[in-house]
Amino acid sequence: MGYEWISGIIVLLSVIFLVIGVITLFRKNWFIDWLRGTLGMMFVATAVVFGLLAINFFGYQQLQKEQDVATLSFEKQGNQLYDVTLSQPDGTEVRYEVSGDLWQIDVRMIKWKGFLAGLGFTPGYKMDRLQGRYITLEQERTAKRTVYALSEPDLGFDLWTVIKNNAHWLSVVDATYGSATFLPMADGAIFTVSIGSTGLVARPLNDRANLALNEWE
Repeated sequence: MGYEWISGIIVLLSVIFLVIGVITLFRKNWFIDWLRGTLGMMFVATAVVFGLLAINFFGYQQLQKEQDVATLSFEKQGNQLYDVTLSQPDGTEVRYEVSGDLWQIDVRMIKWKGFLAGLGFTPGYKMDRLQGRYITLEQERTAKRTVYALSEPDLGFDLWTVIKNNAHWLSVVDATYGSATFLPMADGAIFTVSIGSTGLVARPLNDRANLALNEWE
């Protein structure tokens, strides 16, 4: 089931609760005024919660087996400084200035379990961050570090964090991090990043990336 459908269903529930809440609040000659207000606010609050859930789910993309999520191209701008172009399958292309010797990309993943997985709910992912890293521990502690968010902050509350922090009683859904192994940055190198049910895999796409990988290993 696609995440657009999940968001649509939650939006519909949100609208239903909002309409019931508003009608309850403004209905005349109702049972008891304070009870009317309490019920109305409860329905409105429930509508807001469902609305925020829908917005959070809409930020995730459905995962179908292993698929490419990004291509990264590197141009050296100076000592341990690279211009990184990150391209996504939808055509989005953003450039970042990354300091360091190595790079890593992270995603947030939501995995369904139990009967929901049996109903066809597939894992979802959202791009999280791109970061640089230095090889030496001294530079890692003292030199300038770069970390970039790859998606907009969740509105209202962080759905992924809520699931992660309540994993002990949420038996049908799990929140995990997917991270590609730190790989070397090199002038002219191109890497592709793919995601599967187990996480991220980064692979070299050209000779310069292969050479950088062999020299680093």
